Amino acid sequence: MTMEFGIIGTSIWQQNMKLLEHLTVERTERVEVLRSLKTALGLSEIVYLATCNRVEFVYVSTGEYAGSKLLHKLIDYFFRDTKGLGFFPNDFYHYTGREAVAHLFRTTASLESLVVGENQIVGQYRDAYMEALATGLAGATLKDISEEALVVAKKVKRETEIGAGAVSMASLAADELAGYLQGVDDPTIALIGTGSMTVKLAHYVQDNKLGKLLFVNRTAEKADTLADQFGGDAVALSDFFDSCVPVDAIVSATAATAPIFDAGFIQRLPKRTKPVLCIDLAIPRDFGCEFDDNAKVKLIDIPYLRSKSNGNLRQKFVETSKANEIVRDAVNQYFSDRMEVSLKPIFHDSFQESMRLAKSALDDLFAKKVTGLSEEDKEAVYRLVTKLVANSAFQPVKVLSNKLVEMGSDLEIAEIKNIRKEAI
Repeated sequence: MTMEFGIIGTSIWQQNMKLLEHLTVERTERVEVLRSLKTALGLSEIVYLATCNRVEFVYVSTGEYAGSKLLHKLIDYFFRDTKGLGFFPNDFYHYTGREAVAHLFRTTASLESLVVGENQIVGQYRDAYMEALATGLAGATLKDISEEALVVAKKVKRETEIGAGAVSMASLAADELAGYLQGVDDPTIALIGTGSMTVKLAHYVQDNKLGKLLFVNRTAEKADTLADQFGGDAVALSDFFDSCVPVDAIVSATAATAPIFDAGFIQRLPKRTKPVLCIDLAIPRDFGCEFDDNAKVKLIDIPYLRSKSNGNLRQKFVETSKANEIVRDAVNQYFSDRMEVSLKPIFHDSFQESMRLAKSALDDLFAKKVTGLSEEDKEAVYRLVTKLVANSAFQPVKVLSNKLVEMGSDLEIAEIKNIRKEAI
């Protein structure tokens, strides 16, 4: 039976936030939903990674579904009865085999993150993988690949400066809030949306006592829930637009497919001594182009925050290149190691035959020509010959494995599960 290792996901880069939100499974329901999904798709193992900017299903399949059929089956599972949520095939990415391993290594090394080098993703993947192991959703194959991915992430962090100064998008936004609101008496900060980014920002605002929180959402009940959790007030988005509640800062991170703040909102803003700080954390943007240059507001968007996180761009480029090389070498080594182990049994028979001939020759030599050696000396000669024969028998395996990987030959991930070096 063919086994497939793959990753199906969508991220903020696909710019379909509604799709991202729909695939984000509530934590309280997560294990139950993933068990159901695992059964429906005929998966052997699954790890579910959900962050504020990506959702990924890391899987091993031995069932009837693989490749594009598996993707379609997953779409059916989540969207069969869903209306009004549009998406295109390229809103998903789907990697299998070598590409999937490379993507996982790049993800844990933070090369796929919104802020390259940020530290949160490795912990988020470790938690996801450990939870999958603890609940029986993942097994030996994903354990092997996941642990290797975490090792690669450590190596990238240890051998490059890619993480120097790197922080999350939420913390960058919080820093902007803290700097801008200094000296403002009892400022009010409106957080638009109720996704994970909003929750993170609420924690930052609360922990650093940056100001009063006003939660704003299309569905007022969800805003009420956050207001109860963090303190502050809540208001429906329509009421926020109509009444133009006086605020000192607005941070927006919704799943809207078009700007929700326009020129009309700026006109309704009450006059204040200091422009209202507007931080746009949405893709696509929540603030229209009218906010780019208007004296009543000061707009900060994701490109600006990313530039702040990058610091020395030249050095960042150099360190990212180093990290890419480490990941590329790690992928090659990963497949080379496993290919070497899979090839060794083939050479093992040859080794056994060579040893049989060598022992026969030595026995004949000690019996007829070199008759004066003690038993201890004979044993030493046997051990030396065994080492020489083993080296000559297995050394070509490593050379051949490296060469095959260089040529692009992939070991089927199916083999990994059954490979154990100690068996050789």
